[in-house]
Amino acid sequence: MTETLQTFLDDLTAQRRTVTVYAADPPSELAERLADWHVDVRFDHLPSDSGEGFITVRQGDHFLGTVSLETVATLFEPAAGVLDADSTETGSLEPLLKLLDETLFQSVERRQLLAATREFEDRAWRHGQGELHVGFQRPAALAAQRPVYERLAESDLDIHLYFDGAWHAPPIPGVTIHTDGGELGQFWFVAFQPDAAARSQSCGLFARERDPATYGGFWTYDPNRVAALVTYLRATYGDA
Repeated sequence: MTETLQTFLDDLTAQRRTVTVYAADPPSELAERLADWHVDVRFDHLPSDSGEGFITVRQGDHFLGTVSLETVATLFEPAAGVLDADSTETGSLEPLLKLLDETLFQSVERRQLLAATREFEDRAWRHGQGELHVGFQRPAALAAQRPVYERLAESDLDIHLYFDGAWHAPPIPGVTIHTDGGELGQFWFVAFQPDAAARSQSCGLFARERDPATYGGFWTYDPNRVAALVTYLRATYGDA
């Protein structure tokens, strides 16, 4: 089979996970949001005076971890500060993203993907070396995020940006732009591949637009999966 970007979705075999919500009242909206994910949702009642609720995540009999409901809300209803490229907040979503890595989602909105993207951009910025590959689908999406990548280009990162269409704006110093290929218009992706000594810091996000501004896909911290995507992008679209 000829490899395409779609292959990276087709090749993912995700094991189903169980999310248990601990709260004073069943958060029906959260259950609805998770309905399109590859998870089973359960509820466990907490006394009304027990404070903030939280979730736990298990895969089979294996306990993966816990995060607060506030952190979960940051993903599903991200505040402006989380989406702001100049925000000083870092790592706020990382615990949740790691609990749900390689969990397939079917219907996530752009602002939720952008919140996850900010986490991966921040990880790349803090590390400061390696490769960062990002697919924007359309040139207008990159134009809106230009300040982010002007800042990232101040580091020693090797940055490659992809979309389907023509780029008529001035070049971004320190950034390589790739515009070949109709498939680029269908996928939102982020792949951070650090230097070999820090391979465990790899992270990536991959999603296909199913309906206007609605996406299905996954994110991952698997260095092999991230490396496979970077290898495909370099082989298909070149280094310049």
